[in-house]
Amino acid sequence: MTDTQPESFPFRLLPEDLGTPARLYDRTCPVSRIRLPSGDLARMVLDYDEVELVLKDRRFSRNFRYEGAPRMVLTEDMSLNPDAIVNLDPPEHTRLRRSIQWAFRPANAESWRPKVEQVTRDLLDRVIEAGPPADLVAGFAKLLPIRVMCELIDVPTADQEALIGWTGIFFSTAAVSANERDEASYYFFNYVKDLVADRREHPRDGMIDALIRACDVDHALTPAELYQMVLALFIGGQENTSAILARGVFTLLRDRESYAALCADPGLLETAVEEILRYEVASEGAFLRVTTEDVELASGTIPRGTAVQVSLPAANRSGEKFTDPETFDIKRARNPHLTFGAGAHFCPGAPLARMELRIALGEVVSRLPGLRLAIDPADVRYSQDSLVRALLTLPVTW
Repeated sequence: MTDTQPESFPFRLLPEDLGTPARLYDRTCPVSRIRLPSGDLARMVLDYDEVELVLKDRRFSRNFRYEGAPRMVLTEDMSLNPDAIVNLDPPEHTRLRRSIQWAFRPANAESWRPKVEQVTRDLLDRVIEAGPPADLVAGFAKLLPIRVMCELIDVPTADQEALIGWTGIFFSTAAVSANERDEASYYFFNYVKDLVADRREHPRDGMIDALIRACDVDHALTPAELYQMVLALFIGGQENTSAILARGVFTLLRDRESYAALCADPGLLETAVEEILRYEVASEGAFLRVTTEDVELASGTIPRGTAVQVSLPAANRSGEKFTDPETFDIKRARNPHLTFGAGAHFCPGAPLARMELRIALGEVVSRLPGLRLAIDPADVRYSQDSLVRALLTLPVTW
């Protein structure tokens, strides 16, 4: 492990990074020290096998609700909430996950396809009707996941901008004050409480209604857990998917051969999406963990009580797991990326995210074969003070 001055996390992006600060992923040292936005020190794990171990091994806990625990940010955040599924370890986590896992099975995802296709077409219609140039972030990628989720759980379109704003604050690490974070949490939580109250009075047949039954009829969830599970539906499906979609289109347009190949052969959509997920993972890392005991890794010992952050971008570019990992290849056959995590906290929404990406890219390449960047790639900027590295804008023309 390195004894050099720890880098500040999230890492500062340079224009040449294109969203992934590869200069800081020193693969000669699989575990390095970083300084979190709170000022606390943590270890960052870079090696693919060790990243997978951290994600799966129960000695790396999500419980930060004890005095003196390391923190990601100085202000209170969701990590202190004992009712949020992301903060729980098995078996408590397993109990809550069962209440939503049925909804996100791949077989159920097929029933969502018509709504995903309709939302995608509606958004792209508006982009095309407005004419070039267009910002594919503001007009398409940023809106798609939240509108799909709002359709799936039947909430008003008028509420979507507020939901996007609240989820953005959730993932921010520095650009948001304590008052702004508290205010967003207050309004978001009360929005969910009002939504649940309305569904209790006017029941339907959707995800929220199933969660309400799990609480009121089966008693599998407490009322507090019910609210947090509904919050998780909004938060989990928004920021990462929209960021990966925009980054993926940007990467395809930087390499016109890849975009042209996808236009010519839509059969490449599945492998193209998996390569975008690998190469353009938008998250700097998964949720922070803390060791519950001393853990021996091949790269050294991580003492008990140490904050541990994994680097998904570094793991996804492992030379031991991927052939020519620094090359973006939409025909890549073997692609065991870790973008959706691993173990108990593997993203339950992965089938929906994959469907959204495939449908969105399929619509873009079929309807806009002449799509091209309307900006020099070097001028594109990404969010800095966030755990999700989203493109701020993506100007395009056709």
